[in-house]
Amino acid sequence: MSHGAETEQQRLAALARYAVLDTLPERAFDRVTHLAARLFGAPIALISLVDQDRQWFKACLGLDTRQTDRSLSFCAHAILGDGVMVIPDARQDPRFAGNALVTGEPFIRFYAGAPLVTPDGFKLGSLCVIDPQPRAAFSAEDQAALTDLAGMVVSELELRFTKRELETEAQGRAQMVSFLRETQAVNEALLGVSTLTQLDLPPQDTAAFAIELVAQAAQVNWAALAAVEAGGSSALNMWNVTPAGQAFSDLMPRALPPGEGIVWSVAQGVEARYEQQYAALPGASEAVVQAGAQAIAWLPLGTYGGQAFVMIFAVLRPEARWSARQRELFEAAANVMRQAMSMREITRQAEASARTDLLTGLGNRRAFLEDAELPAGQLAVVDVDGLKVVNDTQGHAAGDELLRVFGQALRDGCPPGGAAYRIGGDEFALLRPGTDDGTLGAWVAGAVAAVHRAGFPDAGASFGVSQWPGGSEDHAAALQQADHRLYEQKRSRAPSR
Repeated sequence: MSHGAETEQQRLAALARYAVLDTLPERAFDRVTHLAARLFGAPIALISLVDQDRQWFKACLGLDTRQTDRSLSFCAHAILGDGVMVIPDARQDPRFAGNALVTGEPFIRFYAGAPLVTPDGFKLGSLCVIDPQPRAAFSAEDQAALTDLAGMVVSELELRFTKRELETEAQGRAQMVSFLRETQAVNEALLGVSTLTQLDLPPQDTAAFAIELVAQAAQVNWAALAAVEAGGSSALNMWNVTPAGQAFSDLMPRALPPGEGIVWSVAQGVEARYEQQYAALPGASEAVVQAGAQAIAWLPLGTYGGQAFVMIFAVLRPEARWSARQRELFEAAANVMRQAMSMREITRQAEASARTDLLTGLGNRRAFLEDAELPAGQLAVVDVDGLKVVNDTQGHAAGDELLRVFGQALRDGCPPGGAAYRIGGDEFALLRPGTDDGTLGAWVAGAVAAVHRAGFPDAGASFGVSQWPGGSEDHAAALQQADHRLYEQKRSRAPSR
């Protein structure tokens, strides 16, 4: 993407969209800088966001300031490129030799920065590591790892943005509830429904409790929640709000014929349906009419987990009609529930994306660190051998395919209770409970066989195994030991890459 004046304005607008500048420190971002500092042995690690006239640090390890002028910013240069910007010795680089951050505190010599690239391609800043001592090199593997960590930062920004959007929606729901305070009963019901959506309950349970609240406030005789499966089945959970509702429930089936009836048509759309005289409907059930059904309402609640939900209310009193107040209550409650279901789905997808390596579909380094409290067992750190040769001879697209096939094979061959992660460029981690009975070796061998079948006959894998403590123990030693044994294995045989 070019960096003309118009594009820079678009980049600044993208940065503003995240509403992150001048916010307080957050643990999720601080963890990334601490991890980067440990991984690369750097005393300074920063998450730098490049604003119009300054660079501001969302996370700042090793510096006492939270911002500097953009004219002094190394990261302002890093966002102009497409990859990691590496400066072995800033005093030898004419762009930075006279920079006040080089000639004075913090006396920058070595710098490596990976751009923070949004899903729509804008570079907000960089994740960088800094050393007051020059370094001769920063390997391709190091650059790949720094890029992965930068991707974790962007995932955190996306998750933070999504949560902020959902909070805005929640505020909108609160305003809607306030607007509809016509009676105390309606007010209490809507507040109850809104409160339910904030609880950590499965969406179907939330809907069930909400329907009970609304049914009481609307003074109906009977209510139900229909769950329509994509495969064709439909089930009803029913509540008898009054004794008259019991006879009505006795006549209603627990399962509905696939693809038939008003429930199915409402479930496929977004519009509610109100019938003031059910008996006058063509094809109305004679048994339901005899039970006294007068007015029936069907309202769609949206889809979650492959099911479409519809809430149903019925009044059995003679000459009953749906009032404007009842409709307002039904619509308000249904709107809150639809937003809640959508919010749950958006949050689930955002959290899953932030923990997933896009190339292989495995858990990423963040997922590995967050899953550290899995049961005690065995840890294997695995390195794909031959990746550099494939990249050099066949191109990086082929190298990506090698990693993708290897990762998918690890996922497909995962033993019960096990887990696989991609924690770096060509580095994977495997966890399994119990003691090593050869399963880890067979697991890795199966992945190697898969890449051979996929057209990479010279690729292989090295791995080191250590005991995984599980629980809340310090896992750094286990990771270090497995890594050490991995490189011992590499040294014990001729390298294949």
